[in-house]
Amino acid sequence: MITETNLQFQTPDVVDHQWGETYWLGMYVPEANLYGWVYMVFRPGTGAVMCDVEFIDRCSRDMFDARYVDIQNHLPIPDDLRKFTLPNGMSFESLSPRKYRIDYSGVGGTELHLELEGIHEPYDIHDPAIDPMARDDRNQAVEHSGFGTAYAGHFDLTTRVIGMIQVRGTAYEVNCLATQDHSWGPRAERGMRPMGYVNAHFDDDYVVQAIWEFDPSQPDGQQHAFKHGYVVQDGELRGAVGGSLSLRHRGLFPERLEMTVLDRTGEHHELTGVPAAFNNWVPYGCTPTGHTMVRWTTSTGLTGVGTSMEAFPLDTVTGDFLHEDIRLSSSHIEANVSERP
Repeated sequence: MITETNLQFQTPDVVDHQWGETYWLGMYVPEANLYGWVYMVFRPGTGAVMCDVEFIDRCSRDMFDARYVDIQNHLPIPDDLRKFTLPNGMSFESLSPRKYRIDYSGVGGTELHLELEGIHEPYDIHDPAIDPMARDDRNQAVEHSGFGTAYAGHFDLTTRVIGMIQVRGTAYEVNCLATQDHSWGPRAERGMRPMGYVNAHFDDDYVVQAIWEFDPSQPDGQQHAFKHGYVVQDGELRGAVGGSLSLRHRGLFPERLEMTVLDRTGEHHELTGVPAAFNNWVPYGCTPTGHTMVRWTTSTGLTGVGTSMEAFPLDTVTGDFLHEDIRLSSSHIEANVSERP
């Protein structure tokens, strides 16, 4: 169960450079095809914070096509995780385990002023009273987390995000559902695990969220194994007990997604998705990530938006490890190179 104490730093008494604590905070403006996020990685062992603020609004493999990128890797770590301001213009406050506020004054006419409030209790993936997939044994819990020790502590929280953002001088009102998370544990940058994080949000506060173990050496349709997730339906938070995810890849990015999640009541939730915007996200220098805003349709015809992330740690996927279904064809690149004088 997540309490107020989990909003403070969870730093152990003896800490090295690999310990990490993170916040993921996302937002959508679907009518503008705009997807944005704030991602922060706190490294108490080194005294540094990585803070990343980005917006994308089109499908492109080229990071130059992002609408806005402000990644700073070595900001000084604050004393208090519950309320702080960073030198890059980011201010954050956790008012409760279900309520947060972010304000940001960036560059190029870009700023954020948002309040985020959970529509359910924080979903602690290690609490059997909340998540039917939780493990009592600590070692098994970490192994089954979907992201190894990086998710030694982890909760997801779907929030109603309300406020205003301005991107490159254009202002947008924000009123959306978006799933956020908070994690803590050893997060090494060697041996980081491939993983998938996929969710969908619909009107009437209907949500499907899932964490997937991901093996990019396998062909499309055989890469993802369900680890944790939930459904919010009719105001009820339902832990998930299984699911399937099939992606048809376009390089590191999805061309089509088919997801099914089975909740604890026995109901299947079936969705298909297509990308609305994607870009290469590099939250760690070692891990390019296929990061996508997805437009979803349920088997009953509901439409909504959400996120698909697939992390590709380079020490794992290099050395001809990637399956050919994911690997970008190099034939046209080789042809272009051969034509050069």
